[in-house]
Amino acid sequence: MPPRTLPNEVIRAYDIRGTTPDQINNTVAEHIGNAFAQWLLDRGTRSMVVGHDTRASSSELYEAAITGALSAGIDVHGAGLAPTPVIGWAVEREGVGGGLIVTASHNPPEYNGFKLLADGAQPLLPEEIQHVAGHARCVGVEPGRRSEVNAVGPYLDMLKERFGEGGDVRVAIDCGNGATTLTAPQALLSSGAQVHAIRTAARPLQSDAADPQNAQTMRELARVVWAVGADLGIGWDGDGDRIGVVDHLGRRYEADWLTALLARPLLTRCPGSEVLVDLKTSSSAIDDIRRHGGQPLTARTGYSFFRRMMREQQLAFGGETSGHIMFGPDYRADEHAPWIDDGVYAACALLSYLSERGRSLAEEMSEIAPRPISPELRLPCPDGQKARVAAQIGDWFAERHGDSQIDRSDGARVTIADGWLHARASNTAPALSLRFEAVDESAYRRLAEQLHAVLTQHPAVAGIDQLNEPPTIGPQPLI
Repeated sequence: MPPRTLPNEVIRAYDIRGTTPDQINNTVAEHIGNAFAQWLLDRGTRSMVVGHDTRASSSELYEAAITGALSAGIDVHGAGLAPTPVIGWAVEREGVGGGLIVTASHNPPEYNGFKLLADGAQPLLPEEIQHVAGHARCVGVEPGRRSEVNAVGPYLDMLKERFGEGGDVRVAIDCGNGATTLTAPQALLSSGAQVHAIRTAARPLQSDAADPQNAQTMRELARVVWAVGADLGIGWDGDGDRIGVVDHLGRRYEADWLTALLARPLLTRCPGSEVLVDLKTSSSAIDDIRRHGGQPLTARTGYSFFRRMMREQQLAFGGETSGHIMFGPDYRADEHAPWIDDGVYAACALLSYLSERGRSLAEEMSEIAPRPISPELRLPCPDGQKARVAAQIGDWFAERHGDSQIDRSDGARVTIADGWLHARASNTAPALSLRFEAVDESAYRRLAEQLHAVLTQHPAVAGIDQLNEPPTIGPQPLI
């Protein structure tokens, strides 16, 4: 019998995730499938879509989750191997009330987990995931029915219909042997692009997973771009909902710059539109959005919160610094489709814009004014202390900078005269998340020194030597 509840360490803010088989195994998968089905049934939903990524353990966990869901009495549409955004699209297209994807995104091969979607393909919030995890095993009901659904085909048809006239752009892509092997090459070829693709076989991970936020995993793509003379390179994470880009010189851009760039076609068509960004977004990107007539609107970090806010406020576009780029029904004229959070859709939109402009990625990005900024630093810190430390960082700066402005909606985002910082408790690990930016390198160093001073008062926080690393200023050369 599955456990009545799940271990706390696998219950994350955005999903359920852990190592296999000690934390995540078939028994746990069956329990999650059963518990999530109960949660959906309680909300009046009679059916759900289930899919999985390419990890070695995913197909077995997928079958176990389906078994658990059926035993709770819900009908299941099995989609098999598919990117996470495609499962979300299928939830909308099939008119069902929820979806489950077996995936651990960009985590190492020994991990796996489960992303849970409610009606409208909205990710569950942390308290909803906790509620699911607390369900006991449901038995003795009439089992649900299983059917198979082709989720990928209709999704590719939609992309071809929208971006079939994308123009002749030379692009190198890295699918990372993940779920985008099913969608990215076909979608970009259908848009008219010349595609040079690497790691396009859907197979289990052998080493580090693709992660667009990690510059190291983008180096091979940058070398390929240079070698084949491509106009740009695009990579995705293992389940396909995050994107990373490099230009023809092999330079990587942070995702908040890509958000600023992809906001431009919307702002040209609808001046004054709001663009949703998270609190870690650089001033460089925010200023560019404003310069093109947009109104930046901030949200707390986390794609589940972000996507809920997109829908609640009927926003047409937004992007997180993690690489989640989200498109609402009004992003493109006369295309009133549901909200889409997809790295492949973002790639199609990017190629369409570059082709229309007749300019390179590097040329477009050169309009953004760079400032010294840190990467998102993740400083090890016990779960029981990380939120308190983030709050006390805000207090420390407030005491010493009388003109500071502090946003405490997600940890502490402190704006001072010559820079800003954002400290928050990580939603996925025992760590303090920290990012900061300044107007120039001397101001950056002063800010880093102040952060070092306050963090030395918290011996539970490790890794503060990362504050001594030089900042990033603009695109990052990878070759």
